[in-house]
Amino acid sequence: MERKKVFEAELTILPPSVNRMYVYTTRGPRPSSDMKKFKAKASAQLAKQIPFGAKPLSQNTPYALRLEFHLPALLNKGWPKKAKTKYKRKDVSNLIKVVEDLLSWCLGIDDSCFLEVSVHKMDGLVSEFVGVKIEVHEI
Repeated sequence: MERKKVFEAELTILPPSVNRMYVYTTRGPRPSSDMKKFKAKASAQLAKQIPFGAKPLSQNTPYALRLEFHLPALLNKGWPKKAKTKYKRKDVSNLIKVVEDLLSWCLGIDDSCFLEVSVHKMDGLVSEFVGVKIEVHEI
């Protein structure tokens, strides 16, 4: 059964690494300046891609979220002679929540509606794109 795609977008920027998302103060973690810049730029890009006059997404509908993180380079150049691993150590699982929260805020739904989340790490050199491709489907 094919699922109905209800939203599609591209972000031409990547979220900061998990080590650069927050600064830790005596009052607890606070968003870093890198995180604040990412959220501002990404939310502006998302807002431009929401169709004007489109029917809003429902708070009570289950959705599947597909995220493709297109990284500048996926492979280590020095592998196998100099690099220990074939693939760069970019952990995209730490970036899911940031994009999920941003998307929820822009679309006006709670992220608890995302019952399925699929994440794909892609090579930007191959796809000729660096950023995040987003799809939301009704389940």
